[in-house]
Amino acid sequence: MDYQNQEQNGNWNLNGYQNQPYYSYQAPDYEEQVIKRTRKCFSRTGIVFAVFLAVSYLSQVGVVTVLALTEVADWLGYEMCMLLTIFAMYPVAVPLTGVLMKWVPKTGAVGRERWGLGKLCGFFVASMGVLYVGNLIGTILMAVAGILKGEPIVNDMQELIGSMEVWTVLLSAVIVAPIMEELVFRKFLLDRIAGFGHWTAMTVSGVLFGVVHGNFYQFFYAFGLGMIFAYIYLHTGRITYTIGFHMLINFCGSILPLGLLHVIEKNVIFGSFLSIGNMMVMLGYVICGVVLAAICWKDLYFAPANDGLTGRKRAGAVWCNLGMILFYICGLMLFAGSF
Repeated sequence: MDYQNQEQNGNWNLNGYQNQPYYSYQAPDYEEQVIKRTRKCFSRTGIVFAVFLAVSYLSQVGVVTVLALTEVADWLGYEMCMLLTIFAMYPVAVPLTGVLMKWVPKTGAVGRERWGLGKLCGFFVASMGVLYVGNLIGTILMAVAGILKGEPIVNDMQELIGSMEVWTVLLSAVIVAPIMEELVFRKFLLDRIAGFGHWTAMTVSGVLFGVVHGNFYQFFYAFGLGMIFAYIYLHTGRITYTIGFHMLINFCGSILPLGLLHVIEKNVIFGSFLSIGNMMVMLGYVICGVVLAAICWKDLYFAPANDGLTGRKRAGAVWCNLGMILFYICGLMLFAGSF
């Protein structure tokens, strides 16, 4: 694919993959029109994801309320009640988001590159490195916040996973959640905003994905992974790649720690050796991820927006609008609840 020739085209929303003319550079009010269109697009995006947050929260609250007011919980048991509560958001929130995102003007298109196994493995190693570094940053930040607060701040997700059976975690965190989340935060979103340039699309995907997790324990690694997954989808257009990555990473972040805890409970000495080995593997992923990034960074391609805007003006239109502010407010409410 000849990126350089494509970039020379004057169509403002060409993302390196698809020619879709919108405004002429020669129009006297060109910049004003582009800023207005960009602001409208991302304001609508912010509204859609604010609705996603609200519907997800209300769906789960509704299920919890029904279970609390009836005898269904006694009949179903703890594990099934947990699954119902976790899955409550998906049947409504995910299809609704897919429908509402059609309200966002489509700009550009994702690529259709073919990636080999070696390249995919390299991105997986980098993803694992981001997972561990992001988790460390979140843990340190929340430890400091706990000191300032005067009491430890519980990692609710870790507590939840620790209270569930392995099969429940496997079904919810490793199978269902990755499929639903990749549809919402990669396919539905990036199919509409790819033409604003890869950096903009990746950052928006990462921020939305991180904020929706609702706490600082998960925000940093979710943000980093969201950007990597967005890069993969923007280039390949294959949602199956990011779903597979998401499943593997969630498996490593949930099932493996649970298994390690069970081993420690049965045999402290053997479990301690496994814990040390696990830490060495984590460190290896981080080091390899840094080395790969340093070596391969020059080979990465980030398609530009080609809209003629400066970075500052584009950022203002993307992040400072009514819809995104509404999303920030919803996200802050989630984060406040985690303290």
